[in-house]
Amino acid sequence: MRVATRRLRSVLATYRSLLDDADLVAFLRDELKWLAGVLGEARDAEVMHERLRGMIAKEPAELVLGPVARRLDLELGGTYREAHADVVETLDGRRYFALLDALESVLAGPPLAPPAFKPARKVIPELLTRDASRLRTAVREARNQPAGISRNPSLHEARKDAKRLRYAAEAAAPINPKEAARLATAAHGIQKILGDHQDSVVTRDLLRRLGAEAFQQGENGFSYGRLHALEQSAALKAETRFRRKWKNFPSASLKK
Repeated sequence: MRVATRRLRSVLATYRSLLDDADLVAFLRDELKWLAGVLGEARDAEVMHERLRGMIAKEPAELVLGPVARRLDLELGGTYREAHADVVETLDGRRYFALLDALESVLAGPPLAPPAFKPARKVIPELLTRDASRLRTAVREARNQPAGISRNPSLHEARKDAKRLRYAAEAAAPINPKEAARLATAAHGIQKILGDHQDSVVTRDLLRRLGAEAFQQGENGFSYGRLHALEQSAALKAETRFRRKWKNFPSASLKK
């Protein structure tokens, strides 16, 4: 469901010029962002929990000092339960149903703008080219940053732009299935690598906090530091994969 909301929001951004109601598009994108955020709290906690438990399971027993797994269970398990309760409440609320009504209204009678009546083969490729240019700008900025920085906002922006291009290309498949699939696959690859990098950034933040809390309560903080180092190494590897994969990124042309 979170992926669906993100896909809708991205496609509305790319193809917003086809709708003759900027306020409606802005409203839909804002509300979809809100909903994705609510859904994301629970899912992010779940993913991070699985990630860290998997890392701990691979560690030699003598390197896991203190109740690390239990502290993670309490922290992330509690976060998940609270976030899940928020999701259930949200999906029973007026704001969510108002969003559904607005989306259904657009589907039933979309306020089409003049470009929507032109041949798709002429309009859609230009919009994809714009998104690809946006991604390339973000990548240039990211590559200008030294590798290994804990937080690289440019990498985060590049990930979001790659995701937007991927969804736009998937929606454009009827124009040129082969080229659209090639572009979407390439964008997805960049998105996945940079998603791994972002996961590492967020996980390291959590590990620093939990390590400090464990120390304050008289527990051994060694394992949190070790996991942090492993995550830092994973982030560096992700940056290397990203730079290598970007060299072969295709053009955004859907022309046959």
